[in-house]
Amino acid sequence: MRIRIIKPVAAAAVAAALVIVASPAPAHAAPGGNGTAQQASVTPSTIGALAAPFRLQNQKSGKLLQPLGGNQAVGTKVVQEPASGSGLQRWTIINDGDYISLENYTADKNMGIDGASTVNGASAIIANPDGSFNQDWKVLWKDNTWFRLQNRKSSRCLGISGASTSNHAVAAQFTCDNTTNQTWRFF
Repeated sequence: MRIRIIKPVAAAAVAAALVIVASPAPAHAAPGGNGTAQQASVTPSTIGALAAPFRLQNQKSGKLLQPLGGNQAVGTKVVQEPASGSGLQRWTIINDGDYISLENYTADKNMGIDGASTVNGASAIIANPDGSFNQDWKVLWKDNTWFRLQNRKSSRCLGISGASTSNHAVAAQFTCDNTTNQTWRFF
């Protein structure tokens, strides 16, 4: 089970990533500099220092993703909340080639789309890690810090329902656009 092995090797992965970070970055890992979003694989040279655990912040609201109400049950919706320092607001990156999975640090569950739906507005939830494409995300870099997360199964991007800036607003997938509602950063 890939989830159980990631935590014991996290320190080794971070150490290896730091060595790679010191090396020149591959050309595809950096934004194009022409103002358009560039598709890039998540690599140690782009997020190596944030391998585990990290926070996922929405650019429009400035709020962080976490399971609703601190619930750790399968099917719990993922929502935005103000920073609290809780482990529920931390996510571990599981690198899977051109895609990543995002495992909630406290719940030990992956962020995916409810019912593996491919429709606009389908909610993000936490689910038992199972290797399905609905739990995989492609990082589409906008610049050196901000990016969009595109779901592997639906090809839709993660945003906040109604472009809300309110607490408890649900994360969901939508047709990808270039708005700050669908823009995220790891820190």
